Amino acid sequence: MYFEDVRQWQGTAEALAKELKRQIEQLKLSIEPPALRTVRSWRAKQLLSQPKGQEFGLRQILEGLATILLLKKGWTLAAIAQVLPSFPEDTLERQIIAEAQGQDPTWLPAISATSLPLPTGHPPRMDLAEDAARLLAQGILRQYDRVLPGREIVRQDDSTLPPELYQAMCKLGRLYIEEGLSDRAACVHTVLDNARYSLGCDRWQLGVFNQSDFRFSSVTLIDPDLRVPTSDCAEIANLSGAFGEDNVIEHRLYTDLCQATERLGGRRQHKAYTALRELFGRYSLIGERQLLDYLVENDLTPLQGMLIEKFFDSVPDIWLVDGLAHRCAHCGTLMRSHPNKKHFSQGRCPIRQCIGHNSPKVSEKLDPTKDILRIAEPRILTYWTGPAIDELAIFDTARQNKLNAELYPESDLCDVAINERAIGIDAKSYTSPVTLALRLNRSIGGLIHYRRRILAVSDRLIEDNPSYISTLISTLDKKGDPASLEIMLVSSVIDFLKKMPYANQT
Repeated sequence: MYFEDVRQWQGTAEALAKELKRQIEQLKLSIEPPALRTVRSWRAKQLLSQPKGQEFGLRQILEGLATILLLKKGWTLAAIAQVLPSFPEDTLERQIIAEAQGQDPTWLPAISATSLPLPTGHPPRMDLAEDAARLLAQGILRQYDRVLPGREIVRQDDSTLPPELYQAMCKLGRLYIEEGLSDRAACVHTVLDNARYSLGCDRWQLGVFNQSDFRFSSVTLIDPDLRVPTSDCAEIANLSGAFGEDNVIEHRLYTDLCQATERLGGRRQHKAYTALRELFGRYSLIGERQLLDYLVENDLTPLQGMLIEKFFDSVPDIWLVDGLAHRCAHCGTLMRSHPNKKHFSQGRCPIRQCIGHNSPKVSEKLDPTKDILRIAEPRILTYWTGPAIDELAIFDTARQNKLNAELYPESDLCDVAINERAIGIDAKSYTSPVTLALRLNRSIGGLIHYRRRILAVSDRLIEDNPSYISTLISTLDKKGDPASLEIMLVSSVIDFLKKMPYANQT
């Protein structure tokens, strides 16, 4: 059997380098063994999970072999550091043996429902931290489902507090105590408030969340302004296997919209879907008269009641600025009154893809006494209005360049299609490149139907994380559908469309 002779192995960095070379020769792997300097570098970058004050063991042999194999596949060290800790030793062994036998495994993280809740005993702190993050993501989704209808509130002593949320709080409390801190996860309100910030930021004050091998460091679970679970939150919750796709918020929204448009009949369904998604993207703040005009123009009047009931809210007075509704000049949504009058005298945009990347600017001031004003409800703003900034920029560029472009074709096969099935473009704004890659490794969605498949990454993400694309590409499977994707910045896609006047002949 493989690795039987090193089950109890222990050694220094120098001994590990020699053992890796021996294992590579024994397994007949077509990779180069690392030098001693490389092994020490990997330890410094926490690719090798050597316990402090202890020698290397079997785990580090497996991590070293896996790192070399993944580097050969084109992964970056940052991507490997984020994914490698999710593999238990037996899975690492199977993956390495599969490589030795020429089976080319996908190296997807070994995440399954059986790993939750944690088994008894004392798992490594990184495993505990990852389980806490997954449970927290699930608990947030469960809690959001409870409060969404407006009849429930979050209660600390509520016996119906989602068990996932309670378990996450317990594990977070243990992490705080193990780091010598007081338990700062005992109050559910504090935990949910902290979830509006990235897990690796100072707000959480957990060192383990800020380590390079904690792959969810950059993830924010709740939108800081709209108070809605983020796409990353839904993806992390779904990764654990405990949630099905039907429980992900965006999927439920999509299902609701498809069911609504299906009532119009098959011939009108796809056109209606596109018109409604464009409505949410361009006119998330709208007066009822303008909304009715839009519905009449797009032959959607039968859906008026459903739209107002399910997808739009009334604009509350507290969000007005000097009694008027201020429309954001960059994304068109409602700017909210903000206590920092010095920086946000005209209000502050709540859209993540807009705020922080554009200076506050008002394009229009609407008087609520002249028309009943509606604002798309927070889920719509989070999952459709924000991402539509890039999607509409791509679509508008294509149309301005007189290309045969379609927005959200066939009820959202992709975001923008060029010349029917010739080119499919999907714009993505996941804050974490790893969670995006994991989703694409499971399925590339409707892009599968297009001959050329382009994934457009928001330029705003690169401003915050310059290594975003390299981490994404290195984590994507190198074979199968994910390997067919062209990864480009949104600005590059726009430049590409501007330079292809003959795209309709592609």
